[in-house]
Amino acid sequence: MNVQLLQLPLHPGTGWEPTGNVPLAPARLAAAAGLTPESVFPQPLTDTLGDRGLLEELSARDPGIIGATLYLWNRERTLHILREYKRLHPGVMVVAGGPEVTPDNRDLLTEGCIDLFVSGEGEERAAMVLDHRSLSSLIAAGARYLPAYPDESPPERWPDPYETGHLVPEPGGSAHVETQRGCGCSCIYCAYRRTAPVPRISPVENALKRMRIAVERGASELVFLDPTFNARADLLPLLQGMKSLKVSCFGEIRGDLVAERHPEAFRRAGFSSLEVGLQTMDAQVLREVGRGGDPARTVSGAAKLKEAGVTPVVDLILGLPGDDPKNVARGAMELRSSGVGEQVQTFCLSVLPGTSLRARAPSLGIQYMDSPPYIVTRSGKHTIAGLLEERESISDILGYDADPPCRPVLCDDYPGMERFDPLAPSSSAPPSVRHGVLRIVSRDPWKHRSAILERLALRRETDPFCPLDLVLETSGGFPLDLLDHISSIPAPDCYDTAKADIYGLQPLLRTAVIAEEGVDSQWLMECSRLSVTVLSTPVPRALPGGRTGILIGGSWDLSELEGLYGAAPELVFFRDSQLERLWNLEVLGLG
Repeated sequence: MNVQLLQLPLHPGTGWEPTGNVPLAPARLAAAAGLTPESVFPQPLTDTLGDRGLLEELSARDPGIIGATLYLWNRERTLHILREYKRLHPGVMVVAGGPEVTPDNRDLLTEGCIDLFVSGEGEERAAMVLDHRSLSSLIAAGARYLPAYPDESPPERWPDPYETGHLVPEPGGSAHVETQRGCGCSCIYCAYRRTAPVPRISPVENALKRMRIAVERGASELVFLDPTFNARADLLPLLQGMKSLKVSCFGEIRGDLVAERHPEAFRRAGFSSLEVGLQTMDAQVLREVGRGGDPARTVSGAAKLKEAGVTPVVDLILGLPGDDPKNVARGAMELRSSGVGEQVQTFCLSVLPGTSLRARAPSLGIQYMDSPPYIVTRSGKHTIAGLLEERESISDILGYDADPPCRPVLCDDYPGMERFDPLAPSSSAPPSVRHGVLRIVSRDPWKHRSAILERLALRRETDPFCPLDLVLETSGGFPLDLLDHISSIPAPDCYDTAKADIYGLQPLLRTAVIAEEGVDSQWLMECSRLSVTVLSTPVPRALPGGRTGILIGGSWDLSELEGLYGAAPELVFFRDSQLERLWNLEVLGLG
């Protein structure tokens, strides 16, 4: 029977930024179960199709079994598509796994569109739960939830999906690689330890073999999923062996474990950047949450990496139990003074399902959101408002926003963009794309607001869990009440909506305004406070002031423009899609 294994992506902040959604878990399960590569729903489709488009593609494939990988960022969207598919095809059987499937995630486990939940690593059970006969028997016997299987084998026990053809990297793209499963750390905010408490590490030769296969299949970057890449005794031989691969690498390490000779070895192995968890400068807090380590040594290790030519991406967490947010701000100051504050990610603590933090939350004075992203709302005496205020202070210390605003697509030739004329409204079905653009050109959008809002409502109904850039291109001003009408359209309850509410980001529906030269400057200034607003110009010109940007036509040398607009490159947009894409990736660093 036809099986389709589905893993949906996180939505980046712009239509040009890669999703990073390599379907390693579905591919490993398919390979372990002996299914064909066609059973893995293709990454190019999950990256580009909207909600309706995914539903139509699934229907065309007509699976009898759907397997879904659930993460906190894709959970509600995946469930939406599965509910709709099961409504249309009631005979389908649905199996779900992934980090969201834990015994304490009670709301999820009551979801009716899922027939069987499988917790933990799935390879051992893949052949059983992805076979029609055995899955039917399990469901008929009343099975609803299978707890994590205590697998003690290293990653190489199971077939390599890059070797079997279940995963094929995009030309010049990334491959996700595991050289270790299980984690020896005891961080109470991480669920991995509870399902895989014993590290199982691939020997150097086995690990290198899998890396070579991925590179031979076309990968130009290796992204390591090891919980701590440098938590192995044979680290230096592994790094030495990686030099011959000549590809870019990325992974997560313990900064306090970086020895004097490791930074150079990482660089020679191909690591251009590494993620380093600092979390807070309070060593006692780190010990009490099971993280341990020496914060000062972590900062020192990050600095040594930087000196060796490896960019450290450092994590800070606000809201750890017993911590004072000032300790996190002190970490930001230490990073800045040590010269490694360029790439710091500051998060508010998430109380994830399956963690001991969640089980102990009441006794630790922790309150949190019940649904994704599970962000802490109170940690001891510190409320979410206070944590967010400190987060802003950390942004001031570092000199950049913790959350850069979402960047709308304003170019003229974006794939899947819908041009809508309110004077001649189309009754055709809109395109269903993961990141949509609805472009409306009107001299008086306020006059035609009913037609605009009707089309917009249809787009939200078609792809409710996908980003949509609503772009109003007008030759004159219009009452800004229109933007209030647009923002009042209900948003779905999901990770993206909740995160936008917490961090003050634009939700899935994002507005932008393109105005022409000569528009009233006061109106332009007010509009830019409510929405991304640009002036259309055929040639580069001075920025209008405030938060108003420019939309440049024609073809230009981006290196010259980067020098010209270096103080505010985020306010520069291009009508040409290739220039816009390069500006996003190379100047703004989005992806």
